[in-house]
Amino acid sequence: MTASLALLAFLPPLGLAFLLVGLWGPGPRPWRSHLLLKLCLAVGLALGVSSCTFFIWLVIHGPSRTGLIVSELTAFTLATGVLVYAGKKLAPRTDSGPAPGSRGFLAALSACAFVALAAALTRFIFLSLAAPHGEVDALTIWNLRARFLARGGEQWLDSFTSLLATHVPDYPLLLPASIARWWTYLGDDPTFVPALVAMLFTFATVGLAASSLSLLRSTGQGLLAGIVLLGTPFLIRHGASQYADVPLGFFFLATLVAFSLHEKATGHRDGLLALAGMAAGLAAWTKNEGLLFVLVVAIARLLVVVPASGWKSCGNEMRAFAKGLLPVLLIVLFYRTQIAPGVSPIIAAQGLSPTWEKLTDLPRYVEAGLAFLNKAGRFGHPGFVVLAAYLLLLGKRVPETGRLGSRTAAVTWGLMMAGYFFVFIVTPSGLRYQIDTSLDRLWIQLWPSVVFTFFLFVKTPEEAMGAESRSSGKG
Repeated sequence: MTASLALLAFLPPLGLAFLLVGLWGPGPRPWRSHLLLKLCLAVGLALGVSSCTFFIWLVIHGPSRTGLIVSELTAFTLATGVLVYAGKKLAPRTDSGPAPGSRGFLAALSACAFVALAAALTRFIFLSLAAPHGEVDALTIWNLRARFLARGGEQWLDSFTSLLATHVPDYPLLLPASIARWWTYLGDDPTFVPALVAMLFTFATVGLAASSLSLLRSTGQGLLAGIVLLGTPFLIRHGASQYADVPLGFFFLATLVAFSLHEKATGHRDGLLALAGMAAGLAAWTKNEGLLFVLVVAIARLLVVVPASGWKSCGNEMRAFAKGLLPVLLIVLFYRTQIAPGVSPIIAAQGLSPTWEKLTDLPRYVEAGLAFLNKAGRFGHPGFVVLAAYLLLLGKRVPETGRLGSRTAAVTWGLMMAGYFFVFIVTPSGLRYQIDTSLDRLWIQLWPSVVFTFFLFVKTPEEAMGAESRSSGKG
């Protein structure tokens, strides 16, 4: 019964998010084309947007289960009516990807993807059953704050006291508020809810990478990307840990996917840029690293679009991007200034002189650089080995209509990695401690975007088989 109520509680935001993606997303038919892609986007956006509405409700009205349910259902019903009415005119069209190759090859690849999905899902469930409260940070930060929001009554603001969480008083609320909203609907706090949220984000990330690449490049390319992600042990394990890094990685990926789809679409394309902005804003609402991402992705788009299309085109894009970004960013700014004021401990602990000493300390660069390279070599094993072999065998090829999207993705995660690197250089926590405790998590935030970007650049298996067929025919 509780599981059924949990499903009902998720249907209104999921339905609204699906309609929004249908209106702004790709395809000749607003809500019936590219269903997997739109559903995966909708799952993440539903969790993100509903966390925003729950937070706004808490701030304005305080805790009230009945009031929350009535207000959300009313708002979702009205918004649904508006989206359905507007959807006939504004949905952009997106050309189909390259024609599929050998049916036998795709059937075998699909079977491998199904086996990988079943294995990953089984492992996720067993890990969740073994640690129903998640790992340490989930228990002491994310889920603890969610319980304060759901059960704290008029004292819900006490969850932001420095006595409770001296090292993370400013952490954003997307994950805790998503969980707390669900618990508020249920009138209880069962442990399956955080695990379910973690599962939705983990497998929506895989589905989003696979379905978007199937549209942007080819079916085989999408299946390969899905298999690589499902075959990354740390992605599944860290997803089951109920930390916020996998949700953050979802929104990183969603932003880059929306930019790539924008380039391929025709007709009304501003909606895809607004989707990119909304996803970037929700990244900032998930973890502090999301604020860096908002800045980085805007710079990356500037660096890519201005040389190709000029300042005017870039300005038009940024206006559309801001339409999706600003509503969420205003919530983040209100939260950080009015609810959990203060700065990140990393910034607060800095001083000009110690920071300059670290920036000019060459051995720190060597130690951090070796740690990053070592982690890159081992992280996602055998992911990097598979990707390197694939690149050597097939080579790279970026379609003419996908160059801006692929370049945006590459520049974005390159700048993000550089930003993370310099955070390690100036950290007041001790460089070795920072490496040991957070480098894995930073990699998992970027790994889905790395896989997506890689498969945007490299040749598809269908293209390789086509080239072999033509070569055989000539012989």
